Amino acid sequence: MGYPGYPQQNWQQQPGGYYPPARPVDGGSASLAVMGGIVGIGVAGLLATQTFLLLSDLEQVPELPGGWTAMVVFHFVVAGLALLGAVLVFARQVAGAFVLMVSALLTVAVLLLIDPAMAEGVWASMLGALPEFVPTSDFGGYFQAMFEFGNEQAVLRLMALVLGVILLVIAVLPPSLKWLRRSGEQGYSGYPRGW
Repeated sequence: MGYPGYPQQNWQQQPGGYYPPARPVDGGSASLAVMGGIVGIGVAGLLATQTFLLLSDLEQVPELPGGWTAMVVFHFVVAGLALLGAVLVFARQVAGAFVLMVSALLTVAVLLLIDPAMAEGVWASMLGALPEFVPTSDFGGYFQAMFEFGNEQAVLRLMALVLGVILLVIAVLPPSLKWLRRSGEQGYSGYPRGW
């Protein structure tokens, strides 16, 4: 039955009743995830560069002590993990966020705890133009030499440490993980989740 003078519209009723208007689903922050990937590449580059420079400075040494060899290998492993995490983030894989988080934790742990504990006297590689430097202990000398900016070793280690902390913060923020989790979906769904 229609109104007089108006033709009857042939509308079909949707089964299930009324649906609310479509709202876009919050998809996270693509820029934050991409920034995490870029910082991951920065961490990988700084650790690899610092380690290559250290090896070039020590090429006169016939054989590295075991702790120094383990430190060098560990630096390359952490740099490789950071690079792998960045590649996975750029490929929009959820595992990339977790690999970046692990590499950030390892970067901070390596530069704050493991290097001075494993490689005895590693602070000596960061002296450069600091002839009057007298360390109090391995840990104290390590941090004192790092913050004196005696040469490129100290600067690269500190920059990698700062980027590692920034990467850790970015990797654990929920918006970047949300964006990576939505990688399989295209656009936005017409209905909010849970309907």
